[in-house]
Amino acid sequence: MKIKFKLLATFVPILFIGMTTTGYWSYLTAYESVREKEYQLLTQTLSLTFMELVNERHFLLVNSGLENVPVFRDAYQNEVFDELKLLHRSTGKHYTVTNASSNEILFSTQETWSRPPTDNASIVSVNSYKVAFGEAELNGEKVLFACTSFAPWNWKLTISQPTNALERSLVKITWTALLVTLLSLILVSFLLGRVIHHFVLKPVSKIKQATGHIAEEKSQVSISVQEHDELGELARDVEVMSADIADYVTKAQSASKAKTDFLAVMSHEIRTPLNGIQGLATLLLETPLDEKQKQYATDLKTSAGILAQVINDVLDLSKIESGRTEMDLTEFNPDDMLRDLVTLLGTNASANNTRLEYRSRDLGNVVITSDITKLRQIVINLTSNAIKFTREGTVTVSAKLKGRETENPQLVVAVKDTGIGIAPERLQHIFEKFMQSDTSISRRYGGTGLGLSIAKELAQLLGGDIKVVSREGEGSCFTVNVQVKVRSADEQQQEQLQEFDASEAQLSSGLRVLLAEDNAINAVVAQALLEQLGCHVDTAENGLEASIKVESNAYDAVFMDIHMPVMDGVEATQRIRAAKNNSASVPIIGLTAEAFTERHQVFIQAGMNDVVTKPVTLEALRKSLLVTLH
Repeated sequence: MKIKFKLLATFVPILFIGMTTTGYWSYLTAYESVREKEYQLLTQTLSLTFMELVNERHFLLVNSGLENVPVFRDAYQNEVFDELKLLHRSTGKHYTVTNASSNEILFSTQETWSRPPTDNASIVSVNSYKVAFGEAELNGEKVLFACTSFAPWNWKLTISQPTNALERSLVKITWTALLVTLLSLILVSFLLGRVIHHFVLKPVSKIKQATGHIAEEKSQVSISVQEHDELGELARDVEVMSADIADYVTKAQSASKAKTDFLAVMSHEIRTPLNGIQGLATLLLETPLDEKQKQYATDLKTSAGILAQVINDVLDLSKIESGRTEMDLTEFNPDDMLRDLVTLLGTNASANNTRLEYRSRDLGNVVITSDITKLRQIVINLTSNAIKFTREGTVTVSAKLKGRETENPQLVVAVKDTGIGIAPERLQHIFEKFMQSDTSISRRYGGTGLGLSIAKELAQLLGGDIKVVSREGEGSCFTVNVQVKVRSADEQQQEQLQEFDASEAQLSSGLRVLLAEDNAINAVVAQALLEQLGCHVDTAENGLEASIKVESNAYDAVFMDIHMPVMDGVEATQRIRAAKNNSASVPIIGLTAEAFTERHQVFIQAGMNDVVTKPVTLEALRKSLLVTLH
């Protein structure tokens, strides 16, 4: 409910109760006032009209000396009665004359009459007459009455008036009061609404719009609220806050850009020699070696792989924190993917004297749609952790589909181990960045403490989460669930039969390629890998040399390193594309240690056909050539 209606819903009932109470009090006051006036009118009529009429006839009778003559007395009294009849017709009031001693009715304008009770009546003196007046019920009808005595004739004179007319007038007053109250309530509510809108809602609306703008744009705002009250102070505080936020956002963006640039540079600087180490180790393992040399080369390649994983963890964390992580949804068989991962990690498990098992349920004939890279990374992180902390024990990876027939099916993967477990006081911190279950863990087992944090972030990006249960000394169980789309594997196979499978395509032998790479070791590695693919390789040490060679030679493809002296890969690509001969259309594949996707897009927009991230592998080079040349 909007604040305007809340305020009106609060104030209007209060106003209604107040005005109704005031109206009821006014009604009671009016009723008493009208009744008092009616009493005054009755007593005045009784004393000034009724009694004057009787006194006048009695005075004439006394002056004529006929007071004791019954015939004349009766005649004068009958004249009084005739006058009372005329008064009744003209005023609507009832007049009654009774014998004061016997209560015998001598005259009445009412067909039936009973004496009103005077015990509780009020008594006043009017023109030297004592008059009793009050309210009574006579013959089933409420009346106002007034009465007095006339001693010379032993009469009791009574004048009465039904309360119907009084009540009708009061009803009119009541309805008038209600109508006035209602109209006043409507008018006051309207005026109150306008006042609230002008002095409260309008400033609040401006402040709300400003805060919404701050939330969306993170920029400074100006609020046109000139009032010098609490809302005016609030508006000015919001303006100051927006300026601070804009300043903080600018600094944060600068810091984020600096961090991104730093990571991009560090990624390049670390991945470049790392590419050489991994590549040379791979090439070395393909040469004749004795067992000790082969072991050394294998350990060298493994160490380089571990270092590459640390770098990838840092870069993944940076991507997640900056909100630049992208979803790459593909369709795949989860059972095959998980079996391949278990097989891949089996070597690590064997080296740790750990038995690695895999179990699945309801995954035999289905394919799911999700980000296979992120899902694979989650499972690898969880399983690698379990193997690392489980010596001479068992690690079990199990998977199942949950809610397959619903609108939101989930893939649930559980990694259970019989390792060292996690202390209860450290369990709640296990997913924090750079946090491990024990400060001695990093010294004893190694690792950055980023794996679980990244896995949880990736699981949430996939619409799920990770939960853990553990008992120290007995092991742990990490359960990850992610949102997926599910369909039958038979449907996928039917589609695949109609599509071109690039993985089965073969590269043409004898491709002539140009390799532009300034790092001598990386050049040796890349050249050896390309030659294994059957390519004839020319080399260039910088972008300028590469562009000159492309202009004077016909190449099937160019592998262009991004960071080179004299002329970098991007500038060299733009120069080649700007040429006026056939060389302008040569396929160009970028080689870079920068792992950010948005940077790859920059290279492609500059004219490159594809980008391969270092450390380069034989399969990555082969796939890139297939995609580019087909």
